[in-house]
Amino acid sequence: MKNNTIKENLTALILCGGKGERLHPITKKIPKPLVKLKKKEILSYLIDHLKFCGVKDIIIASGYKHKLLKNFVLKKYKSDNIRIINSGINTEIIKRVEKILKYSKNSLLICYGDTLANINIKKLYKFHNAHKCPVTISSFQVKSSFGILKIKKNNMIKSYIEKPLLNIWFNIGYMIVSKKIFSFFSKFDKFEILLKYLVKNSKIKSFKHKGLHITINTLKELEEANREAGNFEKKIK
Repeated sequence: MKNNTIKENLTALILCGGKGERLHPITKKIPKPLVKLKKKEILSYLIDHLKFCGVKDIIIASGYKHKLLKNFVLKKYKSDNIRIINSGINTEIIKRVEKILKYSKNSLLICYGDTLANINIKKLYKFHNAHKCPVTISSFQVKSSFGILKIKKNNMIKSYIEKPLLNIWFNIGYMIVSKKIFSFFSKFDKFEILLKYLVKNSKIKSFKHKGLHITINTLKELEEANREAGNFEKKIK
């Protein structure tokens, strides 16, 4: 897969409009995507990763503290093709996406502004095109926080596994949507309802990511993310 295929056909959307209230008091002053990990903003990790993978057309859907995000991008990435659109403060994700669809190329890569994953975008894009499904969602496997027991009927423990990977996968964004279903966004009020509809109608494939994944919602997760951030840029899975 050549970079120019991605360059010509793929637009990346980074959702940065939320208030990030679970990260108070930090996010009372700055939007969550500008919170730093290892002295580098979450948004910078996202943008730099997309650029490294050959994505040249990037849109940021802002909202909360729009001016701070806009000024940051214009200062740090002034030579790049990054469009910043104020999609509102209390706006559903589906409406944020809908507002930028007219600027998108043939495929739209939707990323969450608080989630990092060292996904090889070229492989993801190739997977999406090969399977002829209009939507591809990147997923990550759940790891148990506990030691798991298998127990017999007489309460005898049959086996013990310490913090195993479970057969459960969750949505981490990095989802590609083909232009042919852009019109679907106006028909639903919530993004999750659209996704459920598409799943029901066999329109979504899962791209299983087994590399690094970081999501920052809480102060505890921010602390954990600071420990992992140094590994994010070391290699792409």
